[in-house]
Amino acid sequence: MQPGPQESIGKLHAIGKVVIGSTWLLATACFFPPLESARLGEFGRTLFGVLAVVHLVECVAFLGVLRKSARPLAENLWQTFLFGIIHVSIVRGEIESGGGRA
Repeated sequence: MQPGPQESIGKLHAIGKVVIGSTWLLATACFFPPLESARLGEFGRTLFGVLAVVHLVECVAFLGVLRKSARPLAENLWQTFLFGIIHVSIVRGEIESGGGRA
């Protein structure tokens, strides 16, 4: 039996969170030995800065959507900082299915 569209989207969100979370972990590890002095170190530290800036911009850009959610705003901002548009799309789905603030 084929998975439904919601189930497929949920799996894609989970895969996306694993990929982005792994990227954050690698980028963070580049601040510490042994990766700090390895060739990967400089790239990882730059990647960390890019991730931080891009996801901060997403937090500001999607603040209106995040405020409509029934979840606490601090939780939404933290999740958006970590996972970006993937978390925002989850929140949008919850709002569309009636899980937003009244």
